[in-house]
Amino acid sequence: MFKRRISKSQYMMGLQCLKRIWLYNYRKDLIGPVPEDKQLRFDEGHLVGELARRYFKGGKLIGFNYTRLREAIEETARLIKNGSKIIYEGAFVFNDVLIRADILKKNKDNSWNLIEVKSTTSVKDIHAYDTAIQKYVLEGLGFKIKAVKMMYINNKFIKNGEINSKDFFTLETITEPANTHLKEVKKNLRKFMKTLSNKKEPKMEIGRHCASPYECEFREHCWKDIPDYSIYDFPHLCWQKINELEELGIMKIKDIPDDFPLSPWQQLFLKAEKTNKRIIDTGSISDFIKELKYPLYFIDFETIMPSLPLYNGSRPYQQIVFQVSLHIQNKAGGELKHLEYLGDGKNDPRPMLVKFMLKHIKAKGSLVAYNASFEKTRIKEMAREFPKYAKDLLKMKDRMADIMKPFQKRKYIDPRFRGSYSLKKVLPALVPAMTYKGLDIGDGGEAQTAYLNMLSGKLSAGETKKLRKDLKIYCGQDTLAMVEILKSLYKSA
Repeated sequence: MFKRRISKSQYMMGLQCLKRIWLYNYRKDLIGPVPEDKQLRFDEGHLVGELARRYFKGGKLIGFNYTRLREAIEETARLIKNGSKIIYEGAFVFNDVLIRADILKKNKDNSWNLIEVKSTTSVKDIHAYDTAIQKYVLEGLGFKIKAVKMMYINNKFIKNGEINSKDFFTLETITEPANTHLKEVKKNLRKFMKTLSNKKEPKMEIGRHCASPYECEFREHCWKDIPDYSIYDFPHLCWQKINELEELGIMKIKDIPDDFPLSPWQQLFLKAEKTNKRIIDTGSISDFIKELKYPLYFIDFETIMPSLPLYNGSRPYQQIVFQVSLHIQNKAGGELKHLEYLGDGKNDPRPMLVKFMLKHIKAKGSLVAYNASFEKTRIKEMAREFPKYAKDLLKMKDRMADIMKPFQKRKYIDPRFRGSYSLKKVLPALVPAMTYKGLDIGDGGEAQTAYLNMLSGKLSAGETKKLRKDLKIYCGQDTLAMVEILKSLYKSA
């Protein structure tokens, strides 16, 4: 049998996919470096954990990390033996299963409460499995667990000065669902141990579990034999139909039979793929263009959404606009004027950003965005948070037009979009000369990471200057892209 310990995280891997837990134990070399944005989320999670400890004050932290597990286990045992009533990050092993409990709190009757801290804003089904394995280990060691609780972020919290952990977190009892899954733990562990005892990589079909409930770090390995563009990329094709195609031995989109059951717009997409020709509803494109009122203000926001609110009046995970790009055009085919605002990386960027918009966006004309619902929501939020400017901001919101609409509504289908209507897919197909490749910041996630790095205060003046330049190039590219896409739509109308 497998002789090494299984950690809580490995247990969760096994529940998702047996191949994942096997690869984690035998092929860690397949795991790439942690992306910068993911590392920032990890770091933020640690800060949430630190704040959670303030909710239960007076506890003892087991500070030894995974490289010093023996010391962590011994220190945990020593503190409990000496009467500590609250333990943070306690380390426990039972039947070769290792856990680190976020918070353990002793009750007056010598029972304990297990508190699991998450950076989510609600309890999810998967959390019952997460706490069940911890309860299994603790009860196996003789602890009486009276209650299992989830501690998660209160998304109604609004920052006003220093964050109070009592207001920031919600505490919810999940003992019953944890107990339900506790019954399955032994059976699951036997299955995982059996899998890990085999030195041969298990065979597992790819499927929904490759990204649910968590994105798998071995996806690239498991999908290596899948063509770059396949039935898995077919837009909004459910797994049931994908499985049907697999059973027919079909992997390429062009090989899907004409009579395969698809929705009307999926049939159009398939036709475009097979003929390698665009399908354009010129009437709908003309109607869209007629809705636009000059001057046009092509607008794009960049945002951050920290779990721990940075500014007074903001909530956890609220999208905070830190940058805006504007390309202004007074008439069709007319000259362009480009303006932009980027926060200083120190103060709340929104007040100055709002003033920038009010100064440069005049009372008439359409505001054009790609996926305009995003910009509309941000403007609505800023109107609420800065009531002095609410009236003018809400008027802007009502003047917005979404240049994504013709592609989203499948009025313009191009096989080069590969079934997507995202800006990053549409732009190079319609405007081959424009690309995001080679940009040091090439998408919204990278922009968010860049600004969060600026906020950290850890960058040199030179690094900050370069990031500011890269952010301006990227955001300006987004609005210029919309200008060029509209040119292409004019030609198609």
